[in-house]
Amino acid sequence: MNKFKQCIYTVILLLTCFVASPFIYKQIWKNSELKKPKTEAKVPVISTQQANQAQQPASEAATTVPQTNDNGEAVTTSEAEQPTTEAPAVQQTVFAQSGPEYFDDALFIGDSRTVGIRDYGTLKNAQYFCDIGLSAYKIDNSTVNGSTLWDFLNTKKFGKVYLMLGINEVGNDIEYTVSAYRKVVDGIRKAQPDTIIYLLANLHVATYAETAAISNERINALNARISEMADNQKTFYIDVNGVFDDANGALTADFCSDGVHVLAKYYATWCDWLCANTVVQTPAAPASTTAASAAAQPAAETTATASSRPQNEEFSNQ
Repeated sequence: MNKFKQCIYTVILLLTCFVASPFIYKQIWKNSELKKPKTEAKVPVISTQQANQAQQPASEAATTVPQTNDNGEAVTTSEAEQPTTEAPAVQQTVFAQSGPEYFDDALFIGDSRTVGIRDYGTLKNAQYFCDIGLSAYKIDNSTVNGSTLWDFLNTKKFGKVYLMLGINEVGNDIEYTVSAYRKVVDGIRKAQPDTIIYLLANLHVATYAETAAISNERINALNARISEMADNQKTFYIDVNGVFDDANGALTADFCSDGVHVLAKYYATWCDWLCANTVVQTPAAPASTTAASAAAQPAAETTATASSRPQNEEFSNQ
């Protein structure tokens, strides 16, 4: 083959590659898009707390009870003719969305995570008794701006008190920690008998931050015992972990830098969650009925309404 023919073939080959290459690259790109879909960065999702609802049994329709008259003949007497009965009032409780003004009379008590809410969150109108390393064990002797917790509680009336303690104590005996925690709750209730107390679940830690002493298993055990202190009348347990957890029930690694505290920007998310999970209580009228009116109306079932409505970037301390 002479050089001229070689040149001709080379030119034809180059032209073919030039024309075909866009179609080849396009097909490769489509295939890669199918095999490797673009992943989106995970962001916390605000959830709502489900209230523990007290249920009132359904009203029973009037029934008849066999009776006899003086002649021994069978007659029926409706239970609707029985005297009026009066049931106690049932207070309905739901978790609902509130604005930041809800926290005008709120006090937050807690350790470094509460410090994060104070410093990086959006609820600047609330008051805070919090410090790095604060625990239920030494709260009596701890001061913030020269005042003890009991000074805070005895000098001002608070409508709500938010309590989150336990991450610094979770490595110790659970029962001992629960006893110290309960003492704090009882002290708050004694000082502020009418306040609503929110018991905040301890935030989980990231999987890589777990140790034998501080593990999500131990945190869950402590949180479960804390939840038992809620009476769902004036004391409520709320758990933000669903907002920040990964699929394994641990603090999502992308949301933190030290495995223990969320990044500064996520404290605003936490505050949004707190706003979305505020207790609203509506006193119900006494359930005063007569059996006659019960007989005239279909059986009704009254239950408390469940809520379907609507918590430098690094922060690391304990």
